[in-house]
Amino acid sequence: MAGFEAVLIAGPTASGKSAIALDLAQRIGGAVVNADSMQVYSDLRILTARPTRAEEAEVPHRLYGHVDGATAYSVGHWLTDAERTIDALRGERLIPVFVGGTGLY
Repeated sequence: MAGFEAVLIAGPTASGKSAIALDLAQRIGGAVVNADSMQVYSDLRILTARPTRAEEAEVPHRLYGHVDGATAYSVGHWLTDAERTIDALRGERLIPVFVGGTGLY
């Protein structure tokens, strides 16, 4: 690994965070991890500007679309999922690149 434990990219909507995260993950051997409160929902791909399937194929992506829209999901749930994701990525020797625009997560 490149000496990073994890990376966080945060900023306002439509500021280019996802493109930066994808590029960085490619450069450092990472995986893009969602830190947006709405992109967790499986049925909101277009509405939330989730990464495309083509982008998801370039590097591993985690915590995108893994929750059914009818399911209650909180910051507490996300923290548990994020911790598990970090552990799994470490096992795969991938650096987590967290990206999101919400201050909630």
